[in-house]
Amino acid sequence: MHQGTKRILVAALFALALPSVAAASSARMSGLAVPGDYVKGEYTGMFTYLSEVNSTGNLAYVEAASADYGFRDHAVGAVLPGLFDGKYGVWSFHLRQSAPSLGGSWVGQPIQSGYSGFDPNATGEAFDVIWGHKLGSGNLALRLNRSFESYDDGTITEEGNGNRGRNILGFGLGYGWDMNPSLQVELAGQFQKRDYDSGDVEKSDGGNDMLLAARAFHKASGNLVLIPSVKFFRIDQGYIDSEGDAQKEAWSGLQAGIAGNWTVGTGDLLVFGAQFIRNNVDYGNDEFETERFMPNVFMALETHLNPWLTFRAGATEAYMHTWDNKFSDVERHWKDHYFGFNIGASVKLGSLMLDATLDPAFLQNPFAQLMGGQNAFFYGSAYKVAARPEAPGYGVVFPQVSATYTW
Repeated sequence: MHQGTKRILVAALFALALPSVAAASSARMSGLAVPGDYVKGEYTGMFTYLSEVNSTGNLAYVEAASADYGFRDHAVGAVLPGLFDGKYGVWSFHLRQSAPSLGGSWVGQPIQSGYSGFDPNATGEAFDVIWGHKLGSGNLALRLNRSFESYDDGTITEEGNGNRGRNILGFGLGYGWDMNPSLQVELAGQFQKRDYDSGDVEKSDGGNDMLLAARAFHKASGNLVLIPSVKFFRIDQGYIDSEGDAQKEAWSGLQAGIAGNWTVGTGDLLVFGAQFIRNNVDYGNDEFETERFMPNVFMALETHLNPWLTFRAGATEAYMHTWDNKFSDVERHWKDHYFGFNIGASVKLGSLMLDATLDPAFLQNPFAQLMGGQNAFFYGSAYKVAARPEAPGYGVVFPQVSATYTW
């Protein structure tokens, strides 16, 4: 069989096995409440598995979020396979208010689930470019991203915005290929250099960060695709303190899991899977924080109510969640279960898809939600009522919204 015909056949088989959702977004993934590694067909995947940029197609997107809900980002981006008539590969450009988490599509998204799996760095982003090109039966992709700020008054020069707002220079490489007609594989690695200098003594010490990721798509039956995934990350937050002493702070995490994507009904999606996670922060001097999900089980349903309206809901449950730490020779241990739940909806208007994450209380009383203000219950309401009742965005109905335009 001709190589090009074989690639078309492989793509067709996977298209039949997966529900047809165009250019799914960050808001869609939040509404599903499952790790993005285990869902096929969303452009947010290309920020971890870079070779996905080659299969995204023509796309422009807008991301909008409420800072009071912890989503802290606004963004506009585009993926352009036809730029320069396609002679020089696929180009994608992403303009954001804040740099995304390592391997994430937006700031605040955890590299892994849970407490110590969050990217500790939050800073503005200057640019982010992902380039892809087809090589035979495979897809190659490269990424370059940069975040920086500095200050110089002739006496003091500062680089970055402290230990949690470091300047970033990042490089990435991804490759995906068809191993056989029923199996696709994606590999990716990203490296970042993160630095800051307070202009006095305090400055970064280290800052070499990395993310390694691999996943596969196995067409197990006519309506089922199995997606195994493995990821490892390391973030070096070491620094020199104001006394000139070196302080260690190394974040790391390992995740492995598998999920099934079922096409049910008339093109609807059911996701069910589990992942094992270990996150750790090493502060040196035998001080640490360690978190484990053994396992984290997740499930989501996405159904098309009619040609223009889609509803989705999902939940995660860590049946055996542990969190241990040690500071000043005192060890503490917590054992509990960790539950998360989200709902969302999409409205399709011609070539434009609007995805929204909804407050979980929306189904109980949608009329009060739509009125907003103090009528609406929302994430973090206990904190807001007690500490910041005047906070802007009080009673936001849609804490995260994405708009995607395809052609």
